[in-house]
Amino acid sequence: MEIINIDNVTFNYPESNKSALENINLKIKEGEFVLIVGPSGCGKSTLIRLLNKIVPDYYGGTLKGEVYINGKNIDYLNKSDIVKTVGMVYQHPEKQIILQDVEREIAFGLENFNTDINVMKRNVAEVISLLALNDIKDKQTNEISGGQKQRVAIASVVSMDPDIILFDEPISQLDPIASEEVLNSIKRLNRDMGKTIVLVEQRLDKCFHMADRVIFMENGKILGEGTPYNIPQNINKKYHLPNISYVFKKAGKDIIPVTVKEGREAINSIKFNKSHIDKRQRSLGKCVMEVSKLSFEYERGSKTLNNINFKLNEGEILAVMGENGAGKSTLFKIICGLIDNYKGKVFIEGENFKKFTMDKRIKKIGYLSQNPNNYFGRKTVMEEVSYTLKNISEYDEKRVLKVLKTLDLIHLKDRNPRDLSGGEKQRTAIACTLITDPDILILDEPTRGMDSVAKEKLGSIIKELSKKGKAIVLITHDADFAGDYVDSVMLMFAGEIVANGKGDEILWNSIYYSPQIAKVFKKKCKVIRSKDAIELLRVM
Repeated sequence: MEIINIDNVTFNYPESNKSALENINLKIKEGEFVLIVGPSGCGKSTLIRLLNKIVPDYYGGTLKGEVYINGKNIDYLNKSDIVKTVGMVYQHPEKQIILQDVEREIAFGLENFNTDINVMKRNVAEVISLLALNDIKDKQTNEISGGQKQRVAIASVVSMDPDIILFDEPISQLDPIASEEVLNSIKRLNRDMGKTIVLVEQRLDKCFHMADRVIFMENGKILGEGTPYNIPQNINKKYHLPNISYVFKKAGKDIIPVTVKEGREAINSIKFNKSHIDKRQRSLGKCVMEVSKLSFEYERGSKTLNNINFKLNEGEILAVMGENGAGKSTLFKIICGLIDNYKGKVFIEGENFKKFTMDKRIKKIGYLSQNPNNYFGRKTVMEEVSYTLKNISEYDEKRVLKVLKTLDLIHLKDRNPRDLSGGEKQRTAIACTLITDPDILILDEPTRGMDSVAKEKLGSIIKELSKKGKAIVLITHDADFAGDYVDSVMLMFAGEIVANGKGDEILWNSIYYSPQIAKVFKKKCKVIRSKDAIELLRVM
């Protein structure tokens, strides 16, 4: 039985001549797990927002065509019926969580429906067990990790027992371990409870194999659909496939694996030259940053950072990796001057950073925070990217346009930044960081919400900046991106550095924080980067 039917839908956002969705026809069966993939800004999130009517009710715009839920036109359903039938989990759990107490947050939706207290207690208890939240049920929501917050957000939706649950990039800001926890929870909702799942996600290596059906989108249209093991011939773009599948397809192989296990099986009979080691040795410049004996605690007696020591060189691309809560973001908030009550020293080109004026700090260090929305207060992308230059009296329109062009934002320069897609917002925030031409660039989760093509573009920009002598720090959970572009890697755990050295060595030897390609080729030969894997497979 069809639980969702989207019939010939076209949608335009307010004051936009270009359709965000064009002639969309899609039917989804009850209990089906559907994954929607495509480049940033292609209409994925807009499509699923049709299903709970926040498009167009909240965002406005013009909608043509019809949407049916359980055979009923959504236009004739009241809002409470929609909420009871269709639940949605968003990209940022902080925006979805309202209350301070975890257990009360899970019960919040039920309270709004005036649910009987005994039913409410039962639903909350069952959902806590289902999603393994017993250890944190008595905690405050501001005390738990990103992955735990996302599971609490899922629990608050599941407690209302909707038939359909929509997920909009639920693992985009999570470390690999937390991502697995969240995806396992989603899988259980589908497998054990029969929920209809519609998932939008960019990190396809984590979830592609889970879906019953995959919908491929581009430019507001559906290009085709298939299963993880039956992909249409016209689907060959990198942003439509897991990296492993893309590498094998690009290399012209008949077998297209989806998981690491399948990738290993596919190359099992191939004999490789074991001496194939791509040494990424680049000569780096002088030391531009030195951190010495740095410690910090948010609360007395609870150290967030403990005795941190490292150096960063001119032209170096450093990936900082580790689980959520390891202290990565806190460390670099200190280094860029957002936190100053720390112990230890931070030297920039031999000078104590604490003595820098604000203007000097801005010119020396550019910092991109995890949430791009933190940057947005102006009406257009052009105004947003220009803002810092105007504040330091260095505004140059040609310079702004050049940065916008570099990050493929020229066509969006007159749009409101808050109306952009997740990936477009991220690129705009990066433009705001690049505009002052800092010597040291610190990017916290820069690939979040980006499709693979946008990642390649960002990687190329980062490499060009490093060739010009810029030192770049990438705080990231994206091991595949790190494997393709970085010189060195620093692993953090519980506020301490547990590994720091050459990127190839650390990523190759890592048990968990290693690229998918490295995991596939682990027993054969040392391959870290996707392009090397493609070349190697082509000659085999």
